[in-house]
Amino acid sequence: MTWIITSDQVNPPGDAAITYDITNAGGVFNLRSTGTVDYEIEWGDGAVENSTLNTLPHTYTAGDYTLGVYSDGVYKPYFNNVTADASQITSVTIGPGANLGTDLTSAWNGASNMTSFVCAFDVTSGVNKLSVAWLNCSGLVAFPLLDFSDVTEARYPFSGCSGITSMPNLDFTSLANGQGLMLNCSALTSVPNFTFSSSLSRLDTGFANCTSLANVPANLFDNCSSVAPIAFSGAWFNCALTAQSIENILVSLDTSGASNITLSIDGGTNAAKTTWSAAAVTAYDNLIVKGWTISFNA
Repeated sequence: MTWIITSDQVNPPGDAAITYDITNAGGVFNLRSTGTVDYEIEWGDGAVENSTLNTLPHTYTAGDYTLGVYSDGVYKPYFNNVTADASQITSVTIGPGANLGTDLTSAWNGASNMTSFVCAFDVTSGVNKLSVAWLNCSGLVAFPLLDFSDVTEARYPFSGCSGITSMPNLDFTSLANGQGLMLNCSALTSVPNFTFSSSLSRLDTGFANCTSLANVPANLFDNCSSVAPIAFSGAWFNCALTAQSIENILVSLDTSGASNITLSIDGGTNAAKTTWSAAAVTAYDNLIVKGWTISFNA
């Protein structure tokens, strides 16, 4: 798009840019952020404004608008489930020069009408918190491959993203707390080859109520030896796991060597134990000996 340039601009074109598409019914849209900010916004209706405010209002006539944010410092979105504003967002594009800081907690929480999220891969390098970042973004059907290798906390980041059918192979090497990672993502059919490591402590309710989820890859948790006792409580409750997926989960958890953990692979249409392979049954028996408590469909 063409950026409107004025003589009082602080941040010239080419600096970090975040672009929002919004649909406004005629009224106020608040651009929301948190922390110390110093940014310029081109509102998409001819107005340009510089601000250090975390809540910056702008009044529109009814219509669709593309607005852009420039900053040579950190600009951290923080819509935090304020649905009057978040629900106006239909797409987000984050350019390669953006600086989102290290914490994206609640960044686009509640943006239920967002259908597209585009972000340069390396922009998320260094981000360590993602909790509820895309909570209830139910309009999303896909998600880009991003660098999440530094993320340590991701509680419910994609929970309620009920339109997402697949995810890329995200690197969660540093992830400790993935509670509710993709809870209630009812259209998700497969867990990708997420990279988990010995850093993982919790994945409880991680994929609960993913009612279309059938496929989980092998070896996903081979290195997760230090998980908490509740690590997999409710993790695959009310899914549609195949017998092969249950084998993959059980064998990988057995390989990890962890002991005294709670695991849920029950509910929904998860394959009943009577259909499990010999390898799955053997892994189950091994885990029980190690003190695991496992709920399953009989």
